[in-house]
Amino acid sequence: MSLMQRLQGLLDWESVERTLVDVLRQNPQSRHLEILLAGEALILVRNWYGQLVLLLPCSRDELDRCSPCALLMDELKKAVGSLALSPWTLCRDELSDAASYWTDRSLLQLFHEKDEAGKVLTLLLLERQDKDRDWLTRPEHIEIGATKRCIFFSIKGGVGRSSALTMLAIACAQRGKRVLVVDSDFESPGLSSSLLPSGDGQTAYGVIDWLTAQALGADRTSLERMALEHVVAPCPLNARLALPGQILVAPAYGKQTQAYVAKLARIYRQSQGGKAYAQRLNEFLLTTEMQHKADITLFDCRAGIDDTAAAAITQLQADISFLFAIDTHQTWDSYRLLFKHLRRNPVLFETSKADNAPWELRRSLRLVSALTPQEHGPYVGYSEILQQNAYDCFCEIYDEDSGENRDAFAPAPGDTDAPHAALRIQWVEAMRAFNPLTEPVQLTDPLNQAAFADFLDCAKALLEVR
Repeated sequence: MSLMQRLQGLLDWESVERTLVDVLRQNPQSRHLEILLAGEALILVRNWYGQLVLLLPCSRDELDRCSPCALLMDELKKAVGSLALSPWTLCRDELSDAASYWTDRSLLQLFHEKDEAGKVLTLLLLERQDKDRDWLTRPEHIEIGATKRCIFFSIKGGVGRSSALTMLAIACAQRGKRVLVVDSDFESPGLSSSLLPSGDGQTAYGVIDWLTAQALGADRTSLERMALEHVVAPCPLNARLALPGQILVAPAYGKQTQAYVAKLARIYRQSQGGKAYAQRLNEFLLTTEMQHKADITLFDCRAGIDDTAAAAITQLQADISFLFAIDTHQTWDSYRLLFKHLRRNPVLFETSKADNAPWELRRSLRLVSALTPQEHGPYVGYSEILQQNAYDCFCEIYDEDSGENRDAFAPAPGDTDAPHAALRIQWVEAMRAFNPLTEPVQLTDPLNQAAFADFLDCAKALLEVR
């Protein structure tokens, strides 16, 4: 075996999965395995390093007594190659807390087949990662209040995401709405300082402190009081702009926050009570929205393909998730990688047009054309090209429309209500140093207002702000 072949054996994970599935589908010994497992699933576990082990819902004695099954295990190990752990197979009676593997909500189906006799063989994948596996986890039914939720996400920073969030917060407050702004970009908090002055204007604590207190077992009453009195503060722009509504800011950290980095290293893990990060984040939002009677929550999440962003986009069941983009190969390549990853779990895209249908990920997404240049010189046709590239990219998560499936989600390229239909924010040089607290004139400058007009009009309509 060549050096390159050995490296491919370590790196081509999806190819290994496909080979494993092919063995299960084609090897005649699989019929014996169906009988042994009696309809229960095999689980392929990928550990923190990427190595694989196969879990069987039977005892070791039962497996050893089935010699065709033992031969099949050898064939499966060969298919996995250098990624196979030793031992390669573990049976139910060899596992501690075996039931937790077969009930894990992050299990991803790789193979499911029923033979002519009705016997079923299923292979599931369980990823062991340092953080929760929220990109591919099917959203649970979570408690949702009356507050509209809106997520702001980008592949990279520096695309005007926080500026757009601030402008939308002001636009909604101008219509009398109580707007809760949440800074959850914990690794790079910045939105907080742009909307709250340092010193007395800051909150005592931040979102990271509330999540830490919850994980340590703080009671509900204490958490409600903390949300009401210690992690949210009114933005000074309320008074400066005489807003009919109000902007309330929940910063990542407050003036009394201690050991921020140490807390950051722990908040993404499950709590002692077994609650995942996404569940705990939703509880923070619900508690804070209810305590402050928020009409709209604008949620700024971390840039990049990261599980902390996944918790916001795939698990919080937001009404709208704005995906910011500029027309570069890097942008589309990154979104395409993300969409291909999401495609690994088709359950995320189950579609129904019924009025009482559950929340669906795809319909919550909406592209934003950030830093859009004026169409002159080399930028003539920029928006048209961006729109075509956006459609090509979003096709990764659209259904193929044969015309026979009424529920197929396959928007046309020119569909102005589709996820790929970009809301435009024009590039204005003055926004390079956007700081509404120190330079409030930026908010009323006609050029700046015109730059955000298309985005704000569409965003308010999507959030039903009239």
